[in-house]
Amino acid sequence: MNITFYPYHPFSVQNKKITVCSTSSPEVYTKLIIGMSGAQETVKFSNDQYELMDYSKAVIWGGDVAAINLNHLFQNRLIKKFAADLTDQQRQKLTQLDSEIRSTILDAAFMYELTLDVNQEWDLQRMIKFYNLQFSTVVQHDPYGIIESIVQTAVELNESKIITLINVSHYLSINQFNELVRLVATLNVKLFLIEFSEEVKSDQYQKCYYYHIDDDYVEWRYE
Repeated sequence: MNITFYPYHPFSVQNKKITVCSTSSPEVYTKLIIGMSGAQETVKFSNDQYELMDYSKAVIWGGDVAAINLNHLFQNRLIKKFAADLTDQQRQKLTQLDSEIRSTILDAAFMYELTLDVNQEWDLQRMIKFYNLQFSTVVQHDPYGIIESIVQTAVELNESKIITLINVSHYLSINQFNELVRLVATLNVKLFLIEFSEEVKSDQYQKCYYYHIDDDYVEWRYE
């Protein structure tokens, strides 16, 4: 896939290799974030054949790592997939347990001199959601854990959109970033990072597609 930010040549975003776009220009930085977050059409998206794509089919906006809520980003889709992937044996077990819970509630309801009943309709997804299948709070308090969970969840969901994060370098050590590079190299996932940086850091991003736009709007490309 490609991200086009006029007047520059498209930025390539492919599976298995992180794409980093850094800039020392506040204007460029702002326009990139506005475009990648979907707030305005300051960037365009296209597939490998350069056919234009709608924003909704092109980007998963994560934004700043410290502000990401993994459950908000993925929980509903994960619950749907989780329910679909259960084995027949697991479904039967959950059906049995659900029946036992309803019976226990009805038995307890006899303490009242009222005619009471419970809903007998069984909804697997609603049951899973009721028990709040979610990402561990341990993961959500760890910047690397958050990013790792995002890329691995995207793989589980067969997601082909561009995952976009900003200023990841503020949260990861060099060793952690290198580990992220190695992880992404093993996965079919597209990861695009936007960084504000006063200088070109080609050495740090030598295993990535790396683009830098300086204060004079000059672009440096390392592919």
